[in-house]
Amino acid sequence: MAKGPENSVDTAYERLRDKLVAFDVKPGARLNESEIAASLSMSRAPVREALNRLAADGMVSFEPGRGFFCRKLSVSEIVDLYGVRLDLETGALGTLLQSAPMSELAEFVEIWRTNLARSDSMDVETLVTADEAFHLDLAALAGNAPRLKYLRNINDRIRFVRRINLETAGRHAQALAEHARLLDAIAARDATKATECLRDHLARSTGEVRQLVQSALTRIYSDEVA
Repeated sequence: MAKGPENSVDTAYERLRDKLVAFDVKPGARLNESEIAASLSMSRAPVREALNRLAADGMVSFEPGRGFFCRKLSVSEIVDLYGVRLDLETGALGTLLQSAPMSELAEFVEIWRTNLARSDSMDVETLVTADEAFHLDLAALAGNAPRLKYLRNINDRIRFVRRINLETAGRHAQALAEHARLLDAIAARDATKATECLRDHLARSTGEVRQLVQSALTRIYSDEVA
C-alpha cells in the first residue's frame, strides 16, 4: 500500500536526519531536492517539507534562491549547544531531586548501575546511544515534555562530536566514573553533590570542544585527503 503524504514526510525526515547527524553529507554542501526525492523513490513535495522541518531543528540551513544546505560544524555553535544542554539538564536534576519519589530514583540508579557495568563490551555507537539514554532518562524523571524535546534535538546536533569524544583514549572510562559518581549522589538525594557532578561531567566535554570539532572535521573529510 502506498504511503500517504504524512508518512512520506516522516520517512524523508528520518532518513535525512540520520544522514545529517552522522555528517554523511559534508558540512555546507547543498542538498539537491530532486536527487534526494529520487533516492527515496518519492516526489519532491515531502522531501521539501522534511527539509523545512530539519531547518527548524537547526540541522540544515536555507538560503533564498539557493536552497537547503547541510549545517556547518562550528566550535561556537557546539559550545552554545553544550551550554543549553547544561542549563536544561541541571534544571531537570534540581526538579527531580526535589519532587521525584524515592522509589523512582532508586529504580533509575539500579538500572543504570547495571547498564554501566555492561558498558565495557559496547562498541562506540552503542556507547553514544547509551550515554544519550542515561541523560534523557535522568531528565525524564523530572517530567516536562518540551525540555525532553529540546534535549533530543541538541543530542542530534552534537552526536558526531560526542562520538569523537568517547573514542578519545581514556575518555570512556572517565565518563563511566563520572556517571557512577552522579548516581551515588542521586541515590543519596544530595542535590548539591549531584549538581556538582553533572556540571563537572558536562563542563569537561565543553572544554574539549575545539579539539573535538577539529577531530570531527578531519574524520568527515578524511576520504578526500587519503
